[in-house]
This record gives sequence, C-alpha cells and structure tokens, in this order.
Amino acid sequence: MTFNSKSKSFVTRQGRITSNQRKALDSFWNQYVISELSAIQGFIRGNYSLLDIGFGAGETLVSIAQKNKDISLLGAEVYQSGIGTVLSKADKFNLENIRIVNEDAEDLLQNKILNNSFDAIIMFYPDPWPKRRHHKRRLIKKEFIELLNKKLKPNGIFYFKTDWKDYFDKVNLLFEGPNWEELNLIDLEEHLRDIPSTSFEKKAIHANRSLNTKIVKKVN
Repeated sequence: MTFNSKSKSFVTRQGRITSNQRKALDSFWNQYVISELSAIQGFIRGNYSLLDIGFGAGETLVSIAQKNKDISLLGAEVYQSGIGTVLSKADKFNLENIRIVNEDAEDLLQNKILNNSFDAIIMFYPDPWPKRRHHKRRLIKKEFIELLNKKLKPNGIFYFKTDWKDYFDKVNLLFEGPNWEELNLIDLEEHLRDIPSTSFEKKAIHANRSLNTKIVKKVN
C-alpha cells in the first residue's frame, strides 16, 4: 500500500478557531509557516533538529523552544487552531527557532524531508482511533516506522506517548528488531526530559487512563 492510498490518520474538519488564534494566523503565518522543501531543509540543516508530529496546542514545542534556543524545532500539524495558538506564543516569546508545516506528517516525511535529517522526532498522544474498524487510520504502522528510521540521523531518538494501551502494545511490537534500541527517560538529554504535561496528558490522567511511553534510538 502506498502512502497516497492509505487511510489518513486524521479527518479534515473545520474546528473552532478563537479570535486570538485567527489574529495569529493572519499576522504570523508567513513568518513561521513553511512548505517548500528548500525552506524546510534550510531551517533544520546544520543544527540539532527536532520534529514534533501533531503538536496540538503546542505546549511541548513552545517549552523546548523557550529553553533551548540552539535547537531548530519543526512542528507538523493539520489543524489550524493549534497552529494559531503556537504562532501567538512564538510571537509573544520571540521564538525564532520554531517553524510550522501545515500538512500530514506522512506526506511531509515522504516528500519534503531528506534522509538523516532529525536528531529527534516526538509524537505525543496522537489520535488513537480506538474503534477496531478505524485502526487502519493509526499513524504508526510498519511503513511509517521504516520512514522514521530513514529520516532520523544515526543515534536519533523517537519518543512516543499514548494513553491507549492497545495502541501502545502494537507500537511496542512494531519497534522490535535490530534497527532500534530501547531507552529510558533517564537516557535522554535534558531538553527531552524536562517537558511539561500537555493538555491531552492531563485529560488522560483525569479519565484514569494509563500513560504509556516508548523511547527508542536508531541503531541501523
């Protein structure tokens, strides 16, 4: 199955956009949102680079950017409400080390990211598509993991969180093999350990769902 023919991990919908988000989208889109391969590669080339897939409200993206001005952070998000929130914060805190791509993460990695580009890729609380008939929409599958491996630099880190145990168990199995080495949180550099709880994480805790983490390093 090709990437273009597989089921998307998101459903395009017109979510509610606040007046502050709309103002940020109108004012700062051209400053922070990039789409061309040359612009993306120019931004991440030469620095420690991190990709945040589906950053939601951007708590993680903004926190790392504020504390680590030497890291180039690329955020991939399909929903403009979240992008608007991040653009507002990026302007407020003068975060020149953030850029946003408004498109599907699979398409981005497949078509606009060169191999061996990222030091770390993080993906926190993606849509779990809990109903069995929707599992095909889950982003992490064998083909996607192979893509992650290509786009990470040698010894690059993939850091995943989910509050759905079924999803986590399947991800665990997919990362078995000689291409990945499992890590613990203590093995990570400080900028990946010192991350605030996201709004999704707080909702999961409130709903008494378990928090599951998978951290792996590319070794082949």
